[in-house]
Amino acid sequence: MASLVLRDREISVAVALHGAEPVSIRDEDDHEYLWSGEDPWRRHAPVLFPVICRVPDDRVRVGDRTYPMPQHGFARDREWSVVDSGHDRASLVLVADDETREHYPYDFALAVTYVVEGRSLSVHYTVENRGDVPMPFDLGSHPAFVWPLEDDQPRSMHQVRFDEPETAPARRVVDNLLTDERFDNPAWDRVVTLNDSWFTEGAVILPEVASRGLVYSSGAGRQVRLTWTGFTGITLWSVPGARFVCIEPWRGRPAPADYVGELAGKPGVAVVAPGGREELSYAIELL
Repeated sequence: MASLVLRDREISVAVALHGAEPVSIRDEDDHEYLWSGEDPWRRHAPVLFPVICRVPDDRVRVGDRTYPMPQHGFARDREWSVVDSGHDRASLVLVADDETREHYPYDFALAVTYVVEGRSLSVHYTVENRGDVPMPFDLGSHPAFVWPLEDDQPRSMHQVRFDEPETAPARRVVDNLLTDERFDNPAWDRVVTLNDSWFTEGAVILPEVASRGLVYSSGAGRQVRLTWTGFTGITLWSVPGARFVCIEPWRGRPAPADYVGELAGKPGVAVVAPGGREELSYAIELL
């Protein structure tokens, strides 16, 4: 798979042109922080656009028409174009074409810029509406970090520590559609201690987070700090027994299982005015 490699003195990042997803983040010791993309989940950090998870019947309605929509949208399975690159940065773009309009009838440009500096990777998205009607969208990033962070560390000691107490209800999905149930937030005291039992019923969705940052760590050794701007929720997901955990900034949420309205009315969806744009970003810092 063709990729770009970005480097600074203390970090290197490989970004695949297919899907524009990071496939490797290594520090100066050549230690890998991203999941290898092997079974049971053969991805690394895909871009979720223009929907997150699924919509009922895998179709979206726009006006008086419906359009097939794959899980997590189509951006993760498309070839992106490189518009700028250097030793420490790269910008890629996905632009509406005949194929995307079969699923999503909007004239859009989705750009992502990756920049490495020191021990950090910054990721900046721009969602542009090039059409003459309002454009609804969801956008998410899906980075899978190795769990454990080091082979000699117990998985059971790993934690996700939010900057602020998280009191808004947690949510769950069934068949990747949002259920009506609300659950006590596992980060009400800021700390989620990871264990496989959290993920036997799939993802733990925190659609409304107060924090703008968190730290993923084992309590000793290497740590990862994640910060974000413009994203409104964080989701934690893994496959029980797998050696990765996804910590996902989301702008939007899965569709409710019984939702029958237009895409523009889906709960949590963002809408960009004609000729407008929305910018979102997050950063991964290796501590």
